[in-house]
Amino acid sequence: MKSKHSFLEKFRYHFDNFMSRGGGSVFIALITLFLIAFVLLSIVRVLGGLLFPDESVQGQGEFLWRVFLQISDAGAVAEDGEANWYNKTTGILTVFLGLVLFSSLVAFITSQFDQKIQDLRKGKSDVLESDHTIILGFGVRVVEIIKELIEANSSEKRAVVVILSEEDKEVMDDFLAENLEDRKTTKVITRSGTPSSLHSLRKVNAGEAKSVLVLNSSGDEDSKEGRSIGDAKVLKSLMALVALGHDKELPPIVAELYSEENRQIAQELSGTIQVMDERNILAKLLVQTSRTSGLAVVYSNLVGFEGDEIYFFKPATGWNGKNFKEISFRFNESVPLGFRKEDGDILLNPSADYVPGDKEDAVLLAEDDSKIRYLESAVAFPKEYQQPKKKRSNPIDKQLIVGWNSKSPLIVEEYAKFVAPGSTIDVLVKQIDDEFKAAIIKLKKKYPKIVLRSFQADLSQESVMKRLAPESYDSVIFLAEEKENIEEVDAQTISLLLRFRQYFKRYAFKSGNQPRTQLITEIMNSENTEIVLETGVKDFLISNQFVSKMMAQVSQEPDVMRVYENLFSPEGSEIYLKPASLYFETLPQTFTFADCVGAALKRSETCFGIRIASEEKEEEKGYGVHLIPPKANQFTIHPEDSLIVLAEDQT
Repeated sequence: MKSKHSFLEKFRYHFDNFMSRGGGSVFIALITLFLIAFVLLSIVRVLGGLLFPDESVQGQGEFLWRVFLQISDAGAVAEDGEANWYNKTTGILTVFLGLVLFSSLVAFITSQFDQKIQDLRKGKSDVLESDHTIILGFGVRVVEIIKELIEANSSEKRAVVVILSEEDKEVMDDFLAENLEDRKTTKVITRSGTPSSLHSLRKVNAGEAKSVLVLNSSGDEDSKEGRSIGDAKVLKSLMALVALGHDKELPPIVAELYSEENRQIAQELSGTIQVMDERNILAKLLVQTSRTSGLAVVYSNLVGFEGDEIYFFKPATGWNGKNFKEISFRFNESVPLGFRKEDGDILLNPSADYVPGDKEDAVLLAEDDSKIRYLESAVAFPKEYQQPKKKRSNPIDKQLIVGWNSKSPLIVEEYAKFVAPGSTIDVLVKQIDDEFKAAIIKLKKKYPKIVLRSFQADLSQESVMKRLAPESYDSVIFLAEEKENIEEVDAQTISLLLRFRQYFKRYAFKSGNQPRTQLITEIMNSENTEIVLETGVKDFLISNQFVSKMMAQVSQEPDVMRVYENLFSPEGSEIYLKPASLYFETLPQTFTFADCVGAALKRSETCFGIRIASEEKEEEKGYGVHLIPPKANQFTIHPEDSLIVLAEDQT
C-alpha cells in the first residue's frame, strides 16, 4: 500500500523528530547548514571564476579561503575590494548567509550555557561524593541536624552533607546561607529531586553514603491524615534505599515515623534502619524532667556532639575478669554507664560486681573519644564514708498539664508509669471538645490508680490563676500549640510563662514563702532560650533542637538509639538528680568525684556528675551541672546539692 504522504511531509516529520531531541540535534543541524552553505558558495565562486576570470584572485584555493572568511566574519568582505562585480556580489551574499548562520550558532551556544546554569541552580547535576551523609527532606530541623554534623566532622579534613529535597535548590541554598555561618570542614550540597525516587537517589550517590537521615514531610500540626501521608512518603524512601542497595549492606538510616505500625514495618525492612517518634521521645523527656529539676540541662549535654557524648569502647586486651566497680575507676575523664553485650543488648547501671565478657563494649560517657583512656591501675580510690540508712519515699505527686496536643496522652501515660498510686494529674485547656473528653475517659479507664481531672479555663484572667493555685502543684508542664509558625508558638508559650512568674512573685510577697513548684516547658526555636530563662523557668526542652541532635547522633552511631531507649523507659535505670544527703551523713563537706562514684555504687547506682545548687543560675558554669569531672576533682557539697546518677527509681 502506497503512502498518502508526500516526500516533503515525510521530510518535515523526520526533521521535527530529529530537532525535538534537544540541544545536540540543533547543534548538528546548524553545523550541517554551515557546511552546506560553505560547499554551495564555494562551488558558485569557483564556477564564477571560470566564467568571469578575476586577476585579483590567485588560484582556486583563494576562492575557498575567501568564502570561509566571509561566511565566518562579515568584515572579511573587504578581501573582495579589487575583485570584479561577480565576486563582490557573491561575497555580499556569503556575508549575509554567514550572519544568519553564525548568529544562530551563537544564540544556540548562549542558550545552552544559560540552560546549563539553570539546571545547576535547580540542582539536577550528579553528586560524585562518597562516604557522605545524606538528608532526605528539608525543613527547620535541617539546620539543627547539619550543625550537629558540622560539630561531629570538625576533626575531619573534609566532610560532605548532601540534602535531597523537592524544595527548589535556590530556596534551600538561601536558607542555609542565612542560618549556617560557620561550616568548618563540612561541605553542604543541595539537590532538588524526589527523595523516594531511585533516579534521584542515584544522582546523590546514595549507594556510597556513610549514613542517611529521612525526614518526615508532615509535622505535629498536621492532621492524622496528613501525618499518615508523611509516613507513607518516608516508607517509600526507605524502600527505594533498600532497592538501591540490592544485596549490599545498607548504611545506617535514621527515619522519622509517627505510626507505631509504620515504625515496625520500617525496622523489618533492614536491621540498619533506626526509627524515631518525636512525640514519644519528647513526652517521656518532659515527664522525666518535670519530676527532677536540672535533668533538662543534663539531657541537653548528653544529646548531640557538643558537650558530652556516648561512646562504645573495649580495651584491646579485654576486661580480664574485672568487675564494674573496678572498671569504673580505670577511666579518669570518662565514666562507664554500662555495657553493650555481644548480642547488641544494652545493660545500663549494672551491679558493682558485674563482670563483663571480654567482647562486651563499655557504654562510656566522654567529652570526646580522645578523652577515653583505660588505665592498667585505678586512677583514684574512694574514701569510705558513712551513709544515711534512710531512703527517699516515692511521693504522691500532684502534676498540672497546661494545654493539650498530640503528645498529651503520651505524657499522661508516662506520668502514670512513674508516679505513686493516688497521685493527681490535672489537665487545663482553653476549650473542652468531644475528642478531648474521649481521650480523658480512655486514660481514666487505663490508669484507675491515678486521679485524672480536666478543667476548662482561660489563664489570662487573674481570678482564674488564683482559683487554680499553681503553687500547690509539684510541677507544671506547658505544652506548645502545634502550629507551623514556630515563632508564634514560642510567643504564646513565653506569654503564659510570664503570667505564672508574676503570680509567683505576688504569692511570695504576700505569703513570705517561695513556691517550690517546678515549671517546665518545650520551646521550638533555640534562639528563644535566653528569653525563656528570663521568665524564671530553669527546665525546658528545645524540642526541635533536641530531636534533631538525637537524629544526627544516631546516624553516626546507630546503637546510641538503644541507649536512649533504655534511659527513656520506666523499666530499668533512668537518670535522676538525687540529694547528696542520701549518700553522705555529714554535710557540708569536701569530696572528690571518686568519692561520689564510690558512694553511688554502694546504693547500686552509677554516678556520672554533680549538680551544685548555688550555681544553677550561672550559664557559664553550666547551670551548676558538672558532668564526668576527673576523679580527683574536689567539690564542697551541701545538703541542697545533688548527685547525677543512673538508678532504678528515685528512692
